[in-house]
Amino acid sequence: MIRLKWYASKKIRELVVRVDSVAVLSSVRKVYKNVELSHALGISEATLSKYYHGITVPAYPMAERLLKNFLSEEFIKRYVSRFMNKVGWDLRKACADPHFINYVTAYFKYRLLEKLPGFIADKLVTLPDYSLNIASQLSTSLNIPLAMPASEDEIIGLEAKSKPPALLQRGDYVISVHAVLNKEIAEYFRYVADVYSLKYVAALTIVLMDEKRVAEIIKSPIFNLIP
Repeated sequence: MIRLKWYASKKIRELVVRVDSVAVLSSVRKVYKNVELSHALGISEATLSKYYHGITVPAYPMAERLLKNFLSEEFIKRYVSRFMNKVGWDLRKACADPHFINYVTAYFKYRLLEKLPGFIADKLVTLPDYSLNIASQLSTSLNIPLAMPASEDEIIGLEAKSKPPALLQRGDYVISVHAVLNKEIAEYFRYVADVYSLKYVAALTIVLMDEKRVAEIIKSPIFNLIP
């Protein structure tokens, strides 16, 4: 059982934030020019270039500033739009790109720590599709075990619903991770949560469809990028 909170050690927390800021900058640079970021942030191109190329690592206050800007809801909408345009709005291609996955993972990680501080999570749950790329990296980043069905087909049909995702235990606190979350997928995870007495902490998704219906089914906070 893991609580969603920052490291007890201030030095470790600051180090993680500094490293994360450079990783996010690297992802952002895939679709933004250095001059654009310089104008938007009020930071010289030379300084951003040094961060990007690993010549220097931003000090903690600067790292916080970078993450605050890059992971804001306004910026992430623009970033996702630019990136998706670059790959022809093919979500599979986007989820195969490590820079996109790094960025999305960082967004979800910091959003959870900001919005749900102190919440308990035993497992991340996902499907064995391209959601897995996000979930596996988030699992490593948050140090939370990952559980999933043996195959994607298990979400289809009541017979398949009799099986829970592997490694889940009754009473687990879970966070579901998705590339796409729609009514059918939400119903599957809600069914598993109800049958196995799971505590649904939150759902994370790049694309949210059937927004109103999914919210009624999940009955927990949902963090999404599109729309």
